[in-house]
Amino acid sequence: MTEQIKKSRLSANNDEQASDDIDFARYFNLLLESKFLIVTVTGIFALVGIVFALLQTPIYKADALVQIEQKASGVPGLGDMEELFGAESKAITEIELLKSRKVLGDAVDHLKLDIVATPKYLGKLGQYYDRTHNATSFNNPLIASLFSDSYAWGGEDITVRQLKVADRYLGHYFELFLEANNRFSLYSGEQKLLSGSTNEVAKSANNDIQLLVTNLVGEPGTAFVVSKLYRADAIANLQHSLQVAEKGKQSGILTLALEGPNRRKAERTLNAIADAFLLQNVKRMSQEVEKSIEFLNSELPKIDGKQIAAEEQLNKYRLDNDSVDLTLETESVLEQLVEIETKIHELSFLEVDIAQKYTKEHPRYVSLLAKKRDLEAQKAQLNQNVKGLPKAQQQILRMARDVEVNQQIYLALLNKVQELNVVKASTVGNINIVDYAQVGRYPIKPKKSLIVVIITMLGGFLAVAFVILKAAFHRGVTNPSEFEDVGLTVYATIPLSEEHVKRTQKQKLREKVKSNTKKRQATELLAEVNSSDMAIEAIRSLRTSLHFAMLEAKNNVVMISGASPEVGKSFVSSNLAAVIAQAGQKVLLVDGDMRKGYLQKVFNTQWDNGLSDHLIGDITFEQTVKDTSTDNLHIVTRGQVPPNPSELLMSEHFTNFINKASADYDLVIIDTPPILAVTDAAIIGNQAGTTLMLARYDMSPLKEIITAANRFDLNGVEIKGLIFNAVEKRNSDYGYYNYGYDYK
Repeated sequence: MTEQIKKSRLSANNDEQASDDIDFARYFNLLLESKFLIVTVTGIFALVGIVFALLQTPIYKADALVQIEQKASGVPGLGDMEELFGAESKAITEIELLKSRKVLGDAVDHLKLDIVATPKYLGKLGQYYDRTHNATSFNNPLIASLFSDSYAWGGEDITVRQLKVADRYLGHYFELFLEANNRFSLYSGEQKLLSGSTNEVAKSANNDIQLLVTNLVGEPGTAFVVSKLYRADAIANLQHSLQVAEKGKQSGILTLALEGPNRRKAERTLNAIADAFLLQNVKRMSQEVEKSIEFLNSELPKIDGKQIAAEEQLNKYRLDNDSVDLTLETESVLEQLVEIETKIHELSFLEVDIAQKYTKEHPRYVSLLAKKRDLEAQKAQLNQNVKGLPKAQQQILRMARDVEVNQQIYLALLNKVQELNVVKASTVGNINIVDYAQVGRYPIKPKKSLIVVIITMLGGFLAVAFVILKAAFHRGVTNPSEFEDVGLTVYATIPLSEEHVKRTQKQKLREKVKSNTKKRQATELLAEVNSSDMAIEAIRSLRTSLHFAMLEAKNNVVMISGASPEVGKSFVSSNLAAVIAQAGQKVLLVDGDMRKGYLQKVFNTQWDNGLSDHLIGDITFEQTVKDTSTDNLHIVTRGQVPPNPSELLMSEHFTNFINKASADYDLVIIDTPPILAVTDAAIIGNQAGTTLMLARYDMSPLKEIITAANRFDLNGVEIKGLIFNAVEKRNSDYGYYNYGYDYK
């Protein structure tokens, strides 16, 4: 082997291990070749998608609309001062209140959502059958013959109004079986817990289960599933299903939505939630008014006591001082002081309420304190002016001020209490249910067409991915030029013979059923059965190439080997021998594979008295050679399987055998075992004048061929050329070869 060929093989090996260019055209044609597989897999997935979509439970959506009106904060009924602290209720707050355990818990209790009661279906199939059949389809004879009668198959219904269980039974699923005359029995596994009738409370023996069924429709023997959920779990399920969102920014309009498989239940549940939210809002506002009334009622006695004490002190002072009267200037100051004092006290009442909700850093609290400080400053200014009055006028002014202020505050509080009582009696809350729940005509999911499309596309994608990945990981050579790139000359490209494949399959079938084992079969040589087959035409071309290749050979012995089994060595060897024999040359075909030789089956002869028997000295050369149905063609079968085939081939007997065969025949063809499996081919190659190696289309990896060629080279055997066998005409291998004309 030349250095240039070695370098080219090494470079090709490294390139193959590094990276391969993506041949998009090849992959596209691979997909065209695998169109039947892709269409079949896609069709199966489409069918699965249709079945899956049909078995999905329809989900309906109920929606409602709620308005949040503006709401004032602070102590209700305090007139203009209330406007300083009024603000619009935040939607996010109402949303959280709407999804609170308090509101949803009321809906759960009202509708008994912690009670599960449903017919027992046979999975998705039973539910689908129930949806597509009416109430007259109880226990369909066909269904009953296939499955247990206890399953529900359409039209069954149950209503449980009361289910009280001990704590150990919470979350436990019971089976209720319908009996004749509207009677039923409740089971836990195989244990019967109670029996009863509809519209009557049934109790277990130890009174740990109480059950009231008001409606039970079905055939006797039908099973129903009944369970009492934890109340917290029922509320959590409702929280998970309920969808609340504000419609538009700062609009105060909330959209409520609830999804479920039961249209009526979804609608009733959402309405119950809306009503519970409205009732909770009214109660909350009533509580605020009630707290304001309680606060004002607690202040009234205190103000009344101060007023009485102030009046008594003023009257006593006047009596003691002979009824001192106020001047006009003093009366003006008194009116201003009374007004300011009254406002300061009103702000003090507001501060008590706001202090319960906000810190002093809150803008509302800061605004209140600022207003209060402003009034205090005005009050201080007036008090400063009062100091300029006579002492008698100052004293009478202070006393009169206390009387007037307390009287004004008392009257104001008394009026506010009356107003708040009216407000409490007419409280309607700031929640308005604009639209009660309504369910659409059609289910919102599943989107059956979308499911079918997605699953179908998934099937197509998987099929395409399988074809591409199979091609990517399969390293079998399909382009003869790859061998040329590593320095191996392709002597012949032999197309796959469909007729040979069919005959081989029939032969294997006959061997499998062991038919006609004693009767000799006609030869299966393709060269004799169909000499016009394209594979035989290619072998004739090989015969011509071989003639010129042997001009400089040391003898007329040709060895045909391969890198691995199942590449078609026996097919090529036998048919090449037959073609050359038909041309008039005397040919000897030798089965050099003494382990698993196959030529005796090709020529329908016995394997005994073969090569191994001759090499160990049991028979002569003439006894080894067998005739065939083809003129000028003789064969030597493998013989008995020896324990040491390699040693026999290295003996002088094999050299003498080769010399004898070479002298007696125009051409000797030796079919050998694969070089990468055993060393026999390397030994025989040293005796042969010409060595040809076989590679099978789309089966033999280039790396394997390179390794086999290197193995021969290390043993001193020169590969004259390579035969590319069983080549198929594929779209993915466009341009790689051309037969020149079509054949049938």
